[in-house]
Amino acid sequence: MNEHKMSIPKLEAQARACRDVLQEAMEAVFIHKRPADRTLNTFLRNNKQYGARDRRLLSEAVFAVFRWWGALRKLFDKEELQIMETEVPELSYNGAAALLLAAMVMEKRELPDVAVIWMRELGLHREEINDLVVTGKSADGLDGWRILGMVRGALRRKPVKSLKLTPFDLVPEWFPKYLPPDVKPERLAQWFQRRSPMWLRVQNGADPVSLAAELKDKYQLNVKNNPDTPPNALNIARPQVNLYGIDEYRNGMFEVQDLASQAIGLVCAPQPGQRWWDACAGAGGKSLQLADLMNRKGTVVATDVRSYKLDDLRTRARRAGFPNIECREWNGKALRAKHQANYDGVLVDAPCSCSGTWRRNPDARWSTDESEVAEISKLQLEILTHAAAGVKPDGVLVYATCSICEPENTGVVEKFLAENTEFELEPFTNPLNGEPCSGMLHIYPWDGDCDAMFAARMRRKNQ
Repeated sequence: MNEHKMSIPKLEAQARACRDVLQEAMEAVFIHKRPADRTLNTFLRNNKQYGARDRRLLSEAVFAVFRWWGALRKLFDKEELQIMETEVPELSYNGAAALLLAAMVMEKRELPDVAVIWMRELGLHREEINDLVVTGKSADGLDGWRILGMVRGALRRKPVKSLKLTPFDLVPEWFPKYLPPDVKPERLAQWFQRRSPMWLRVQNGADPVSLAAELKDKYQLNVKNNPDTPPNALNIARPQVNLYGIDEYRNGMFEVQDLASQAIGLVCAPQPGQRWWDACAGAGGKSLQLADLMNRKGTVVATDVRSYKLDDLRTRARRAGFPNIECREWNGKALRAKHQANYDGVLVDAPCSCSGTWRRNPDARWSTDESEVAEISKLQLEILTHAAAGVKPDGVLVYATCSICEPENTGVVEKFLAENTEFELEPFTNPLNGEPCSGMLHIYPWDGDCDAMFAARMRRKNQ
């Protein structure tokens, strides 16, 4: 941490803002089970006085706390923790300082200037904290557990030994038992602690190499075009500009879409002139990708139970100039006869626990209950069964989730195939590495520095 450049009153104001937004975010996540990013956006809309630097600090601080919450829980006794996660009492300034300072140290990045105030609240010295920041051995911060003992000791006003931290502390206790048998929970937990890059999908015939060079030169973005990933995928580490506000986005040259999500569209592999149905389209990232892969020839019908999401898709399709996307509402129920066997391909990107996005949305780890896995897998099977009726004979059915939990993935597919014998798994090529796939694909963060997702490609027999 460098010598602070702002005045002490300004830093104290930043510290208060960090405490206030963290208080609101914890209540949203632990009590109301709402995403932290929505709370953060509302807080910033209601506090226009904060500039770009303040907003970046508040965002990084809040998400650092949730990313490391499994470790930060060790700062509290069992009774304190019960209250913290079920009632979220008003945070004291030194309690907020403890959470924020420990989380930011474990992030293994240079501490912000406001850390001076957090240290003052806890009675800690800059030299001992700086030593923890600069001596870390790994990017995932698992070697940063010494800060927990130091901060807990400061809260208790008595020495505390270093607290042991393992990867299992960083995910909910129930989570490991739902993982595929070939996945080591330790490896996955460590990847969850690494901040995600932003992925772009180049579209509308734009040249990825030229666009990458333009974004580097024009906006000084750290853009990577990795030869091991699909050619239209660009990786940007920690962009310092609002990508949604630049001309290249407004002109439809790219969409922001995670690499794992892009892989799902490539598994679908729609052909120009076909008719595809994106059954659970949401805001339409995959609908746009399907339309682009079809070279604007044919039709993509995008449906969702949430009409406001389809409004987002209409706006995005209009901006990018896609004429072949139709938006409709669908409630997930059985199709009427006139809509059955009507599509060359159907994509069911089903609602899920979203555990595959916990790296990007760390707060969701602590707002997701174990009971949701079983409940949502029943809904997924129902949606998949109803949507499958729309597939023509010899047509393609793709089932996908952004979950890692087996009951939502292979569990759903195996039940569906057992009950719908006219469908069978179809081998395809893994779009991220070119290797053959037997019909079901798990994508993990280490496969491309991305989210985790699951996809199964099936074909309806031509009877």
